[in-house]
Amino acid sequence: MWQIINYLKHTLKHKLLFWNTKNIKAKLVEYGPTFLIILIIVELIEHLGLPTLFYYLGNNVHDLFYLLIPAPLLICLHFLTTPIIFFIYIYFSKKKKPFSEFFKNTLKLITSISIAQFIPILITPLLTQFFTPENFGAYGAYISICTIFGIVASGKFDTAIMLPKQKLDAINLLFLSLFMASIFSVIFFSLLNIFKGSIIEITKSKFLYQHYYIIPISIFLISANISITTWLNRVKNYNTIAQQNILKSSSNAFTSLFLGVKNISSGLILGHLTSIILISIWNISYLIKKLNIGDLNMILIRRNFKNYIDFFKFSTLSSLFNSFSNLGMTTLIIIFFGPKTAGLYFLAEKLVAIPISFITNSVSQVYFQKASKLFYTNKVELLNLTNKIQKNIFFLIFPFLIVASIWGDDIFSIFGNEWKQAGIILKYFTAFILLKNLYSPISHIGDILSKQKLLLIFNVSLFLCQLITFYFFKDCNNIKPALLTASFLGAIHYLILNIYMKKELIKKL
Repeated sequence: MWQIINYLKHTLKHKLLFWNTKNIKAKLVEYGPTFLIILIIVELIEHLGLPTLFYYLGNNVHDLFYLLIPAPLLICLHFLTTPIIFFIYIYFSKKKKPFSEFFKNTLKLITSISIAQFIPILITPLLTQFFTPENFGAYGAYISICTIFGIVASGKFDTAIMLPKQKLDAINLLFLSLFMASIFSVIFFSLLNIFKGSIIEITKSKFLYQHYYIIPISIFLISANISITTWLNRVKNYNTIAQQNILKSSSNAFTSLFLGVKNISSGLILGHLTSIILISIWNISYLIKKLNIGDLNMILIRRNFKNYIDFFKFSTLSSLFNSFSNLGMTTLIIIFFGPKTAGLYFLAEKLVAIPISFITNSVSQVYFQKASKLFYTNKVELLNLTNKIQKNIFFLIFPFLIVASIWGDDIFSIFGNEWKQAGIILKYFTAFILLKNLYSPISHIGDILSKQKLLLIFNVSLFLCQLITFYFFKDCNNIKPALLTASFLGAIHYLILNIYMKKELIKKL
């Protein structure tokens, strides 16, 4: 107890000392005016902006936010405010920065994702006032279905866009990916038109039953945007990726909130659809400006189709089952435990994934681009980079998951009493979250090592374990044993996969 008190006293004293005139002069001499201005802005946002925000949320969302008003004075929140301000500075500054390209690209994506994910953190307490757990359950099922099939609609040729040495081959792989996605979506629409009754059985949503065509449209748009983002990654256009992250998140959040205020129960689904439409318009405009239709060559498309046919034959099924195991949990829970429980799980998983994805999503995109080159030039550096990334990810997310596991029910109570159960549910799948996110940033190593067949076996095994677990516990009135068992089996899967991939990479040295 005394250690905590001493820590708080030390932190408060340190924060007050920052504003000491001598300290400011010393920092001006040591770091220069630019860095000092950044520090001052960070301190003002943290110590004035955040308390004001918590006061607003206390007035309009939940009284517990009042307790957070003094938090910025007692706890260092620079990890949240500093990347945002620093990114803004880098974006508007024309000076060259003495940072490595990998660091700068990662910083851009981390900051954009931080902003993009901070928006739903702020909006979610408001959304839970307008939407019920059943609404979140139907939304989670819609997201799961569209994302699962959106990831594989391109035949996984989108992943191959990063690999060719020649730019022209990559361009034609992009066209091939878009073509495959359009064909897949048309077939999916035709099947839904025949079996649309299954939609209401799976999602428990009358809205999706009546407007089932939204699903294939969403699948195509998600797949197309994934392919174009991979292209942007290849050409290192991280500014555009960063801007799109923010646009997608903000348009989704504020459209959903507006529709919630208007008492439209399908507002969460329509908010997501609006966001991917806006991003698609942006991406189409980019392609029209940057790419020449004359680069489209049917001979090259056929040649690259043959060269990367393993992605279509193995990665498609592998990613499908991987998506089912990672994203399809909400749908499985709806089927076996009902939409309310699925909504609680979806909110818990979503809010935990938000801060973790600050880091993992950004690192993953930049890692894929850099690792693709290092594999041919310096495999020792690739192994060192892989180990370093996983070590840093562990020290970042492990303490966070411990806190979320211990105080999850108290944290989620700010959304209302009916959401408190979501925090309790969270405790039963943290092990899976930890191991999955340790492997996630370096997951493209399987594609680089051409382990598509192995990944297919891995993902089929992982999905079947989850499906069998939920089926076995379906007669229980409590989802906790099913989640705990599925989490344990999933964690073991990712641990074994990670060890295997490291050994295979070492063999290539």
